Amino acid sequence: MDFRSATGNMQKNYDELKRYLNKKEGIEKNRLDYNKMALREDENHIMISYPNEDLRKERIIIRQKYRNIQIPKHRHEYIELSFMLEGELDMYIEGKKIKMKSGDLCLMDKNVAHSTEIAGDDVWMFNILMTADFFDTIFMYLFSDDNYISNYIINSLYSESKKKNYIYYHIPEHSFVEQLMEQIICEYFLENPRNKGKMISCLCILFIEISRATEQNDEETIRKNNSKIQKDVVEYLKEHYKDATLQSVAKHMCFHPNYLSTLLKMETGRGFKDILLDIRMKEAEKLLRKTDAKIEDIVEQIGYANESYFYKCFRQKYGESPFKYRKNHKELKKEQ
Repeated sequence: MDFRSATGNMQKNYDELKRYLNKKEGIEKNRLDYNKMALREDENHIMISYPNEDLRKERIIIRQKYRNIQIPKHRHEYIELSFMLEGELDMYIEGKKIKMKSGDLCLMDKNVAHSTEIAGDDVWMFNILMTADFFDTIFMYLFSDDNYISNYIINSLYSESKKKNYIYYHIPEHSFVEQLMEQIICEYFLENPRNKGKMISCLCILFIEISRATEQNDEETIRKNNSKIQKDVVEYLKEHYKDATLQSVAKHMCFHPNYLSTLLKMETGRGFKDILLDIRMKEAEKLLRKTDAKIEDIVEQIGYANESYFYKCFRQKYGESPFKYRKNHKELKKEQ
């Protein structure tokens, strides 16, 4: 690829975009309708912005950051990616000051409290707003990639935890990622044919490129953390095997279910259902061996409603029916 040619085209597209945003129709498309904003104040007096009608409908919206307007400290119930095209601006994320410069992007989950200083006329900054279900339908395929970083990034941005997660990243000049950002922003505002499909494709590739850029430094640390998580999940299942589901365990662990499923597969070579089945069968085997409880009561106690299914699973694991297992065990115990 001729990056000199690509850079020239990027500048041309950005120049066209700036002209458009300075026209009446561009101003109208970029206008923030305060009457449509869904806002409320939390217990810490921080404003919470919820997806309004437009964002719920479109699932992704891009807005140029408004200039000469003070935006107070706030957080979103959606995911935001801020990208600095030109200029500099101080950003405060969970009390930490970050100087956003040309080529910087900051990806924040829905719990991050942040604010910025007032943007001057020389600042060209864009905010990409995405609903959680946009991630559900577009980015979940990344969980199928057996890659610690890809899974970690997506989960850190889309989980049920209250952790304040964000990713700060500088896009190298004249890089492929720089071209991706140009395509995403220009396609949105300039409304070329089939622009949304192209935007979605570029966003997916953008996440992959970010994961590649962070992989070398962080994978070993994340691998160690994931090994601990796997042990915590197994310990939790040993206590809650009767009612546990992937969704309930993920919620308890503050992870996205897809992330937890992939993590367990990567760490153990087995899926969630296999791990839960193994724990339930071991509990059933113990009850058969140590108690006189009826088999139907044991079936219910370990979390199964279908007795035939329990018999099938038990036979597959131990090679005989629960009745014969108990009988043979008691005979062995008497002989001892």
